[in-house]
Amino acid sequence: MQYGKKYTQKLSLAVAIHLVTSVLATLGLWLGLSTLFANDTVLLVASWAISSGAVISLCTYLIVKTSYKPLHTLADTIIYAGHSSRGGVAPETEKLKIGKEMITALAMQVYDLASMSTQSQTITGTSAASPMQAVTPNVLDRVGLPIFGIDPDQNLTAINRAACEYICVKSEDVLGKPFYDAVKLSFQSEETFEIWLKDRQANALNGVRLWERVRTTDAEGNAIKQFDLVASFSKENQSGTETMLAIYDRTEQYKRDDQEISFVALAVHELRTPLTIMKGYIEVFEDEVGPSLNPELTGFMHKMQASAQQLTAFVGNILNVARVEENQLVLKLQENNWSDILKTAVDDLALRAGVHGKQIELSIADNLPSVAADRISIHEVINNLVDNAIKYSGDSDKIIISTTLNSDGMVETGVRDFGIGIPSAVMPDLFQKFYRSHKSRVQVGGTGLGLYLCKAVVGAHGGNIWVRSKEGEGSIFSFTLQPFDKVAHEQAAGEDGIMRGAHGWIKNHSLNRQ
Repeated sequence: MQYGKKYTQKLSLAVAIHLVTSVLATLGLWLGLSTLFANDTVLLVASWAISSGAVISLCTYLIVKTSYKPLHTLADTIIYAGHSSRGGVAPETEKLKIGKEMITALAMQVYDLASMSTQSQTITGTSAASPMQAVTPNVLDRVGLPIFGIDPDQNLTAINRAACEYICVKSEDVLGKPFYDAVKLSFQSEETFEIWLKDRQANALNGVRLWERVRTTDAEGNAIKQFDLVASFSKENQSGTETMLAIYDRTEQYKRDDQEISFVALAVHELRTPLTIMKGYIEVFEDEVGPSLNPELTGFMHKMQASAQQLTAFVGNILNVARVEENQLVLKLQENNWSDILKTAVDDLALRAGVHGKQIELSIADNLPSVAADRISIHEVINNLVDNAIKYSGDSDKIIISTTLNSDGMVETGVRDFGIGIPSAVMPDLFQKFYRSHKSRVQVGGTGLGLYLCKAVVGAHGGNIWVRSKEGEGSIFSFTLQPFDKVAHEQAAGEDGIMRGAHGWIKNHSLNRQ
């Protein structure tokens, strides 16, 4: 067993350290006592023997304590599992320095066995002839939250009364049937419940995961309710229920958030006309009086123009996110020269980068194929990624945009900065709506919508977007686009483009079930 091997290795190392320490201590005692009792050999030997005995006794005690502590914790776990109804505190296996993985895994098995024993006293009506027609455990019906239990094949093994009411089903109609058929879920993160569960089954003994802003949908994909979802996985559970799920309804709260976005989008829409007029006047002033301005006033003019560009991008983000949420953002993919799009985008962004003391370097591989892209929406993707690079590049003055044809035949583009980087703990949630790292949200402004929109737009293009980062060294956001030749067959006769819809929700059951 891998955990047993780790335990043996760590214990052997600890024992070796204690033994080496005791040997060094006894040698040190001999050298010290030799100086002190140089003229009395008998007293020297006697003192050294007594002192060495004390050191060896202490070392033996520490070795025994180190090797016994995991077993003692496991014994406490067994006792607690058998008497948890009387109260008390569960042993903290996470505090073990040696054998933590092995004892934690064994403790989970002990708790599962104890839970199975308890549930066997509360479950009624199960027969060997029809094992899936089990009545909902009474203990789950006492829980006010919707609770589901599924087996390793993702079939429903348990559902409480609150869950039946929440998804409007009868327990006898869904028990023993696929969970994904009974509950249709959509997620904002790429790691849906199904994908997470497959990873846990392949690589772990247990695990817990929380998803926020999950939707349950009807047959047409329309959102019915919104909630937070918690899943607890325990492999090879003897009860047959491998994963338990709990739902925390947030329908009203998230509905208000969606309504707020719609309201903000409506308000922001009214900014477009005065913003367009302001940009026009700035361009006229720059053309007419720009050459006659001194360097200071020229700098002011550039800052006004950069601010107008930033505000325009903000307005565009808000309006497009509202369209994504309502499934109304439609893209028209046409054959485009990707090099031309990138060069145009960099020219537009150069002023904003320069105002912040940054310089954009562009690296384009030779012989790139034409891509299937909606110029306006993909320009917004580049704009958002570069804007983030400007914000988070810290003292670094360089941003690199590079594009190549990758091994999968996709045109891959990366936007790299050399700034503060991103903590690994927040990376999985970066592309969720409104998400911002708690470490940087105070120092750096933003809405938490840019990356969410990038993901929706790139996904509608048939590509992927991801990030690699290391704190203190910077980040690189990369995305892929399809060569036009790969999707040209989708273009209808007589049309000048391929119509695609952008949406920010990923269906849970995205993998084909055999």
